[in-house]
Amino acid sequence: MSSLSKVLGDLRYQALLKAMRDGKIDVVEPVISFEAGVEYPKLREFFDSASEAKEALDVLVKAGILVPEVADNVMVCPHCRTHKLMARAVCPACGSSKLSRGAMVEHTPCGHMDFEERFRSELGLICPRCGKPISEADYRVLSKLYRCLDCKRVFSEPRTEYLCSNGHGLSEGSLAFEGVNAYKLGPEKRALLEYAILDVEELIRPLREEGLAVETRAVAVGRSGVAHDFSFVVWGDARAGSEGAKDRSPMVVGSVHTSERVTASDVLALYAKAFDVGVEAKLIATRGTVDEEARELAKIYGIEIVESRDPKELVGKVKERVLDAIKRSEAQGRQAEGPKSV
Repeated sequence: MSSLSKVLGDLRYQALLKAMRDGKIDVVEPVISFEAGVEYPKLREFFDSASEAKEALDVLVKAGILVPEVADNVMVCPHCRTHKLMARAVCPACGSSKLSRGAMVEHTPCGHMDFEERFRSELGLICPRCGKPISEADYRVLSKLYRCLDCKRVFSEPRTEYLCSNGHGLSEGSLAFEGVNAYKLGPEKRALLEYAILDVEELIRPLREEGLAVETRAVAVGRSGVAHDFSFVVWGDARAGSEGAKDRSPMVVGSVHTSERVTASDVLALYAKAFDVGVEAKLIATRGTVDEEARELAKIYGIEIVESRDPKELVGKVKERVLDAIKRSEAQGRQAEGPKSV
């Protein structure tokens, strides 16, 4: 499946893109924390996990809709990609982590240097080399240094090593650099965004304006007792009351396809549901392509396929076909009743 097909066929992507188009989301910015790593809080209402959100951003970039911009970076374990790292100091000579750290003291009269703790005694500060008491005038404190308790080396800077939360030991140079991106819609991507959005609510709004009782993502119960879902259902004239209309069979059922292709399986699925519900007028709306086999089956099963790459044109066509279907249905109903007696 191509990246654009994924975008067109997933309602979560559709909801996100609609929020961006409507200005509710401008830039998708990252938030970094030790506990969660890299997250995109603005995507929480659209996706169930941080991994799904990150996958969605990658797909939208590949589809050419979003543009990534470097916003930060993290260092991660090259083996398991976790960001949870613990640093420890080791001896640069032997690699031991058994270190002590303290201030280095020099006894200036004899030149002996050692850690301050080695000069301390019950009698005060005593030089361990010459044994003389040390006054403030004849010693100086140098910078803090490290001593390896294994090889006895003294050094000013230890080597830093890391241990990841999954147990991998790492040197500083082996850590993997991972850029962290923010994502936004480039000005030139606006047309592609409009193409990628197929909003069912926008598609059926003109039908409501005509006074029809229409429900999106609707469920209708068939004669088998099974509840079937449709992209939209037209129950009839809204002035009759929506609840009263739903007690009858729908007048029109529709399937809105956000994928790039309508296949024979799509046609058969809609026919089976519409047959069980007992509705004659049924249509498929798509901005993608239609397989020839799907087109032939649609003719056989009386399914109208409404197609257009242009969203406004598609809205107009759906309105026209639905109104025509209702007129035919009403005309058939009058014929079935026969002439009125006088």
